[in-house]
Amino acid sequence: MGVSYRLIRQADLPAVVALQDSCYSDALYESPKLLSQRLQMAANSCWLAENNAGELLAYLFSYPSINGYVTPLASTFSPSSEPQLLYLHDMAVDPQARRLGLASQLLAMAKQYAVMLELSKLALVAVQGSVPYWQRQGFEVVMPPTAAAAAALGSYQDEQASYMQLIW
Repeated sequence: MGVSYRLIRQADLPAVVALQDSCYSDALYESPKLLSQRLQMAANSCWLAENNAGELLAYLFSYPSINGYVTPLASTFSPSSEPQLLYLHDMAVDPQARRLGLASQLLAMAKQYAVMLELSKLALVAVQGSVPYWQRQGFEVVMPPTAAAAAALGSYQDEQASYMQLIW
């Protein structure tokens, strides 16, 4: 199967929402309107993988942020004008396309983008028991550095949420 990678466009959002629905619990649902706003705020750091037929296989939403900031669930992105890291907010891979290395490739694209911005750190909130996966990618669990970050982490109720970072 041929796979290509590119930036997400507004026209891709219906497929993104459908993939989100198949990968996440109802508690993690984020509306098409919110995804559209995020894409407008961080269009250069949101990528997807698609097959030769143009079908969405995986996506990653990220944005430049500051160290220790946690995006609350279902809130808009606030890209920093003086970023300290690239925050990976949402990655999903179609269950039928797992084991194709799509997540690893999207992660490599995010890291390359961070390096282009002269950043040496990625951060994310791991949910649904995904901490072991992210640890295999080199991320470490980090305690939220502020009360605001801890409260934002708490917005991911019942999702086993952990704040993690990768530093190189």
